[in-house]
Amino acid sequence: MLRSALLLCALSFSLAAAEPPAPKDRATVLYEAFREVFDEEKPGSTAALATLEKEFPGHKLALDARKRFDAPAKTRPGKVAPAFRVESLEKPEVFYSLDTFKGRYVLLEFWATWCPYCVADLPKVHQAWERFKDKGLEILSFSLDRKPEDVAAFRKAKQPMPWKHAFLPGMKAHPIAEAYGAAGIPKYVLVGPDGVILASDSDLRGDRLEGTLARFLDDPARATMERLRSLKIRVAEARNAHVKAGQSAQSFVPDLDGDLKSLQGQLAQETRPAVRQALWVGQYQVVLLQKRDPDAALTQALKNEVPSTSLAWSLDEGLLPRFLETRFHDPREAEAYAAPGRERHPDPAIRGALWMSRFEQNLGEDDAAAKEAMERLEKEFPTFSDTPFARKMWDAQAKTRVGSEAPAFDVVSLADPSIHFTNATFKGKYVLVDFWASWCPPCRAELPGVHRAWERFKGRNFEILSLSWDLKPEDIAAFRAKPGQAMPWKHAFLGRGKHALNDTYGVVGIPKPILIGPDGRILAVDAKLRGENLEKTLESYLGK
Repeated sequence: MLRSALLLCALSFSLAAAEPPAPKDRATVLYEAFREVFDEEKPGSTAALATLEKEFPGHKLALDARKRFDAPAKTRPGKVAPAFRVESLEKPEVFYSLDTFKGRYVLLEFWATWCPYCVADLPKVHQAWERFKDKGLEILSFSLDRKPEDVAAFRKAKQPMPWKHAFLPGMKAHPIAEAYGAAGIPKYVLVGPDGVILASDSDLRGDRLEGTLARFLDDPARATMERLRSLKIRVAEARNAHVKAGQSAQSFVPDLDGDLKSLQGQLAQETRPAVRQALWVGQYQVVLLQKRDPDAALTQALKNEVPSTSLAWSLDEGLLPRFLETRFHDPREAEAYAAPGRERHPDPAIRGALWMSRFEQNLGEDDAAAKEAMERLEKEFPTFSDTPFARKMWDAQAKTRVGSEAPAFDVVSLADPSIHFTNATFKGKYVLVDFWASWCPPCRAELPGVHRAWERFKGRNFEILSLSWDLKPEDIAAFRAKPGQAMPWKHAFLGRGKHALNDTYGVVGIPKPILIGPDGRILAVDAKLRGENLEKTLESYLGK
């Protein structure tokens, strides 16, 4: 990348004077070494800054270098754009804010007529404006000139810049420039229709500007997905801050109600099928990020409007398998929905995820179908991260093969530490041993069916033993305190780490249900004990 295309204009131009430059001192040498690597995006800027700050703490050049180094983080994609209110350069009675551009894309440009790199970039900005101005793009140029008249003279004599303008007195010290990290110019920030930053800095400079804008404005469905990915990044950053503050990741629940309402509002006005599909999947993602389950209306809309072949499911490769596993009560309906995407989805990651889902849904019920899915994974998706996991699950199943004697266990009752549950505890009874965790969405999705089975069969020589993979026992108590989650049967705590019983029973993923008969032999596992199959399997042993 050429140095001339990347160097930022220093804003301290007022220091330039008629006096000859003084010989470079050590601080200047170190500062220029930092700028050399930082401005050209070369490795080593962190080390160069550390050297400058160590040798010259508090020096104006060290402070300037730190400001430049920290500036990009202020406009990282996924962040909510800082609020502002500024008067129009041409019409002082008009004020611009983020609300001015709500529902549209706005390119914020920090520039000045005295900055040669800003001026060099302007033909590219004009070119982008002509291409995208009718596709939902706005531009707001923030001038860091010495006086507003400089901008008018430049636009009249050189380049028209026929978009919105504002003037920031105080240049880089202006609060808006500070908020957006405009420590050097040109500085560009692309803000989406929902006020979230989509791109900034080098992604919007020179020849890259038009390509970046095209990603969002030439394909509206893809643009919607990019915005939703940015939202997920924002949530991840908030979660990291939550944990850094000493809170547990489990206790973090993002406030995304505003984002959900925004998506719902867009759906009410949107008619293009591909965009609607992205908005529906986006709603599903937001609900899951809030650690909630989708309601019946959202579930039905996804089934009706978003086929398994839709590119919208590429928003996150885990979304579609989770949807299949948790929102379909009839396995035949789930299979009818999933089959087209498994063969024809344009994203190979989604096809691989759907083959993994088919493997898991059939393991223990239709082992021929499960084996076929595993072999397709190994043949067509050998580098897919779940492919070796499928083989591991297949091999582990041998430890709980139907008809074999249940491996020995001895676990402590969660309700009373003086009580131990062992194989002998359930001798002469049917016991459903269920490896689970409150943090596991598929486990939670199974619980209504487990509760129904308990209420139906609890008086018929039937027991349930839930073995938790939660982080701590208190998580189980908090979960069971919620309405409808009482789980009024026997419990033990295994923890999230490696427990010997997991290996003994070949448990490499949860939920993992195993039905043991009165004689201590395994009667059914996995798919035979999930969803509607659970009650059907229990009926075959305990009667209707």
